[in-house]
Amino acid sequence: MNHLSNDIPKRASIKGAAKQLFFRFGLSKTSMDDIARQCNLAKPSLYYYYPSKESIFNEIVIDEARGFIDRVEKKIPGQLPADEKIAFFLTTLYQDLKKYSKELAHLPELLYESYPHGKPIVEKINELFSAKLRPLLLEGKKQKILEISDLEFTLSALVIMTDFLNLDWMRRVGENDRDKIIERVIEIL
Repeated sequence: MNHLSNDIPKRASIKGAAKQLFFRFGLSKTSMDDIARQCNLAKPSLYYYYPSKESIFNEIVIDEARGFIDRVEKKIPGQLPADEKIAFFLTTLYQDLKKYSKELAHLPELLYESYPHGKPIVEKINELFSAKLRPLLLEGKKQKILEISDLEFTLSALVIMTDFLNLDWMRRVGENDRDKIIERVIEIL
């Protein structure tokens, strides 16, 4: 087994331990010392894998987002036309995010403030989102349901239109208003 393949389980173990601490205490109240103790590592060993608690947190957020978006994508019925697949994807994304935000309601406020943490994380989540929408748009163009002259511009527009779909928005805006907003966005699309 080479050096890199040994790193994968160790990094997963570190992320699992850190996730427990972040969920319990929040990002700002969790230290690298806490994480090292939780996963039975010496602090220098922890720094070998991650330069900071923020880098661990960012990786956890990206993993969570990837898993979340993948689960939503798997629910899309294959027989639908592309435009309905896009509507289904966005509606299901919202409905699942609604459930997810309720599951996370008990988390420390400080964790919510950092979720997602920083512009690079938001950009990575937008890339994941775009990667799921791209084939649906191409399918719609092939089916002659969607007229798309510039795929990347269209993807950017969709990402911007749905940028509000995040945990902070779920917490700030009442459910009835959120439902109406999502319905309107789907109508516009």
